[in-house]
Amino acid sequence: MDRTELVKNTTSDFLQNLGVSGVEIEVNYDKSNDRYLIVLKTEQPGSLIGYHGNTLSGMQTFISQHLRSKTGEWINLSLDVNDYKERREQNIKSLADDTVERVLSTGQAHILPPMTAFERRVVHLYLAEHPDVSTESQGEGRQRSVIISPK
Repeated sequence: MDRTELVKNTTSDFLQNLGVSGVEIEVNYDKSNDRYLIVLKTEQPGSLIGYHGNTLSGMQTFISQHLRSKTGEWINLSLDVNDYKERREQNIKSLADDTVERVLSTGQAHILPPMTAFERRVVHLYLAEHPDVSTESQGEGRQRSVIISPK
């Protein structure tokens, strides 16, 4: 069995064990990032995404760990439901743009609300090359957030 099939079967088994049905599973290998992209399509995405993507993140971690126990290797993967992560990424970039405008107009740093590691990473990467602002993370655990400051 090839890796793509293993990832798909493991994901399918996981969902079945949770009692989740009616989910279409698509798995693609992203060679440039050495990562398997798992996309779930369902008519009821809320229960798989959870509050701020917490359930989605937990499922991704669980599937990753299970694959590691099966293969003895770490398999890099990204789990998404109905393009939630893509939409969330666009919302975060929009928030970052609005915040940059505020920071530049006031000259004051601004702290974004607490974010997941995925969300903070989006902000840092998105603004990494910005000529007028810098970013840094602060806080612990679930209260970790990004500070956008003028350079």
